[in-house]
Amino acid sequence: MDKKKNIRVLVLDDDKFMLEFVTHLFRELGVSEVLVAEDGKAGLFVLSAQIDDVDLLICDIEMPGMDGIEFLRNIADQKYNGKIVLFSGVDADLLKAIERLAVVRGLNVIGTLAKPVMIGSLAAILEKLSLPIHKTVDSSAIRQIFDVEEIQQALIADQITIFFQPKISAASRRVTSVECLARWHHTRYGYVSPDNFISIIEQNGLINDFTRNILKKSVQQLDLWLQQGLDLKISVNVSMENLDRLNLPEIYQEAVQNSNVPIDRVILEITEGNLGKDFAQSLDILTRIRLKGFGLSIDDFGTGYASMETLKYMPCTELKIDRIFAHNATEDLATRVILESSIKLGKAFGLNVVVEGIETQADCELVAELGCDEIQGYFIAKPMLANEFTRWLSDYEKNRLSAY
Repeated sequence: MDKKKNIRVLVLDDDKFMLEFVTHLFRELGVSEVLVAEDGKAGLFVLSAQIDDVDLLICDIEMPGMDGIEFLRNIADQKYNGKIVLFSGVDADLLKAIERLAVVRGLNVIGTLAKPVMIGSLAAILEKLSLPIHKTVDSSAIRQIFDVEEIQQALIADQITIFFQPKISAASRRVTSVECLARWHHTRYGYVSPDNFISIIEQNGLINDFTRNILKKSVQQLDLWLQQGLDLKISVNVSMENLDRLNLPEIYQEAVQNSNVPIDRVILEITEGNLGKDFAQSLDILTRIRLKGFGLSIDDFGTGYASMETLKYMPCTELKIDRIFAHNATEDLATRVILESSIKLGKAFGLNVVVEGIETQADCELVAELGCDEIQGYFIAKPMLANEFTRWLSDYEKNRLSAY
């Protein structure tokens, strides 16, 4: 590539904060032309509108609508010959498989970026392009999106807010529960998703206080909803980094018992991809969590560590099938086969089966037909603040009842 030529970059990501931040990092490194798109369709439009070539494409994998895999398929058909970097928070093995798929399609993938991205990672990408970096990147600049001091201040200032994404019954279409999702209400960037800061929390010993805080806030909100007559459960994500203390079941039990919420209305979601770290200790803690009365869900099933072994040993009550096995299942036979097999597997174990990431009417109808219990995804609703959820639920129930 001509070193005198200014590089042109296109960044695809559905997170507006991430687009702004990565653009800022590239400009710090001397890249002046950075285009952005919030999903695959927008990315295709941006590419088609260019007179000059886009030299480097940074592509997120998990996007609503046209996801990264579909986008890569489209640009391969269009013979895109620029460099590509895959950019995602998905499991490393899955990201590697997507990279291989892109290479098989003839695309020039030169690497992957994990979230949260660091300026040093982008500098390394530019070096692969044999391009000069116009700014010297010293060790103090090679940091993640936020440093630990910023996040500690955010926790002290109570800037972590809960968003709620509904799940519906596949049979009745009634709203049965909500997943509680942390967002940092940043003074500059607005609501920032945990992909951009959770790893820093985990790496700096803050995860236990963080998770307990999220659990308490979520339970307090459920308490209010139950008092209002809403028949709901909640799901709260638990990091595997939390499973480092044997008294964790008591900590979570205390967080719930300080409210009027029955403990069996709280489901803790564990990401299956991390269960291999210290399996015996994890099982000890998780089994005692179940003994306390919590529901226990395997999140992102199928993308991580020893799926069958996980089901065999883990005392779970719920299986959440990852969106990659549901998206576009009506049109892709292989995806449908995997989806159907996963649902049957979960039902055979007597588990509540949730399919997440549903974005279309067709996929919603299919997963219901295949026998899942609950459905979650943008087709139902995006995550929203508590007051927004209450209004949404009222409108949703009116429409649901009028449809019957």
